[in-house]
Amino acid sequence: MQYTRRNWLSAAGVAAMVYLAPMPASAAGLDGTSNLICSAIDVVACAEGSACTMGQAKNFDLPQFVVIDVEASVVRATKHSGIEETSPVKNMEVSGKQLILQGIENGRGWGISINGETGDMAASVVGDAVSFLVHGACTPI
Repeated sequence: MQYTRRNWLSAAGVAAMVYLAPMPASAAGLDGTSNLICSAIDVVACAEGSACTMGQAKNFDLPQFVVIDVEASVVRATKHSGIEETSPVKNMEVSGKQLILQGIENGRGWGISINGETGDMAASVVGDAVSFLVHGACTPI
């Protein structure tokens, strides 16, 4: 199975909210009220029938930076990446100090958890025969 940026954006498309529920206080902008830019630092990719591989986003033809656009309720790659893909956010809420985003696209489910105090990010994409785990960081823009 080839790992491509479309797999990442389609499944993990990283994004914003449709409905905003009251949220507890966290670091300014890391609570789902501001747009965020997130950077993929480490990626683990697994395909059915083969060993998992660890590397940087570029090793899997993935964008290093994605924007969580709160107003548009989407996750999209930054323009410099040359990628036009977006993924809608189906659910967004705060649980404790974590901002949680979830979505479904192209037969894959994705989830993103952002620490509201530090900006640390963990994202997962799970589909038929392929999965990604991404660790990184987000900051308000």
